[in-house]
Amino acid sequence: MSLMVINLCCSVAMMLSGMWLLTEKAMPRIVRIYCALIACGASVNSLGMIADLFDVGGFAYGDIWPGEAIVNIGLAAMLGRWTWLYRTRRARFA
Repeated sequence: MSLMVINLCCSVAMMLSGMWLLTEKAMPRIVRIYCALIACGASVNSLGMIADLFDVGGFAYGDIWPGEAIVNIGLAAMLGRWTWLYRTRRARFA
C-alpha cells in the first residue's frame, strides 16, 4: 500500500511536469516528445492506481516493485527540477 501511494505521488508529479515541459519552446522537439510520452504514461499509471485504491469496478493495478518506485522517484525529481529551472528562466526573461 505504501509503495502504491509513493508511486502514485511520483506519477502525478511526472504527469504535471511532463505536461508543463511539453510547452517549453527552448527545449528540443525530441525532448518535448519524450515529455509528452512520460506525461501520457504517468496519466495512465495514475488513473490505474486511483482505480485500485478506490476499488473502482474491481480493478486491480498489480504489484509495485521497489525498483519501480525508485525509478519513478528519480524521474519525478528530475522532471520537477527541469520544470523549476525552465519556469524560473521563463519568469526572468518575461
